Amino acid sequence: MKRKKVFIALISVLSVAVIFAISFLLCYVSCEKKRDSVGIVPSDEQLANATKYERVIILGVDGAGNHFKDIDTPNFDKIFGDGSISYDALTQFQADSAPNWGAMLHGVKYVKHRVHNENSGKKPYTNDKYPSIFKIAHESNTSINGLSISNWPNINFGIIEDLDYVKKISTGNDDKVVEEFKNNFLSVDPKLTFLCLDDCDAAGHKYGVGEEYYEAIRSSDARIGEIYDFLQANGKLDGTLFIFAADHGHKKTGGHGFTFPVENKDIITTTIAVNGDLGNIAKNATMGKAVTHDVASIALFALCVKQPSNFDGKVPYNVFTDLG
Repeated sequence: MKRKKVFIALISVLSVAVIFAISFLLCYVSCEKKRDSVGIVPSDEQLANATKYERVIILGVDGAGNHFKDIDTPNFDKIFGDGSISYDALTQFQADSAPNWGAMLHGVKYVKHRVHNENSGKKPYTNDKYPSIFKIAHESNTSINGLSISNWPNINFGIIEDLDYVKKISTGNDDKVVEEFKNNFLSVDPKLTFLCLDDCDAAGHKYGVGEEYYEAIRSSDARIGEIYDFLQANGKLDGTLFIFAADHGHKKTGGHGFTFPVENKDIITTTIAVNGDLGNIAKNATMGKAVTHDVASIALFALCVKQPSNFDGKVPYNVFTDLG
């Protein structure tokens, strides 16, 4: 009798485990499918006829989600207000920093590049199968050099490769990101720049989504304004494509990452915005479906560089008019 009870209990535990495993698998498959890009992979003909930008600058704000739309952000509005914007872009599954910055900078889903917050701080990125857009662009056109300045050191250590044509600076401070940009941009004269601010994420973790968090967004917007004003003062706006990207949002009480079985919209919904001055950006436009790995496709197309065949990213609809 006792054996029978133990056997029944064991079967019950196994049944629960199997149900949980099946539920997790179905959730995983569904979430990954939801992150399939639906835009355009530019053809050779489209690339040959595309408007080529002199430079691309990616402005990353960690943890900002889609909240730049919720408060007064005059500098974001000045740069992107009449461009193509999505406030409903999707993060990777999982909604953490390294999975998403990795996706943006390598053009593939997290399930492929496999860089997460822990391993990105422990070992340099060396995966030649999924190179960064810095490497892809330079190998296509050796005149394309790069500059990456980030508050969070993991980006320059464990997400972007060590490349002699890319200057990488990690600051640990958002004000110093702006300072280092001003100190280095003119001498490096990069064709591809990645900048990443981190104070929004820190505020989200500490305070949740509230006034302190919104104040961090205002500060980030002010820093973006400083960057823009510096470029304008030095005659570097002409031929520049700007991309704004946030890696993830925050729960109202703060925090982000993996949620199961239902994803938290506050975490997985984020912002991607694009604008430039060469006349081929859809104006006052709502971008089509976008996922964070699409940032890589947008950047490469603006530089007229063919994206690798193993990319998951595509150029979302309603961004570039010369893609139809």
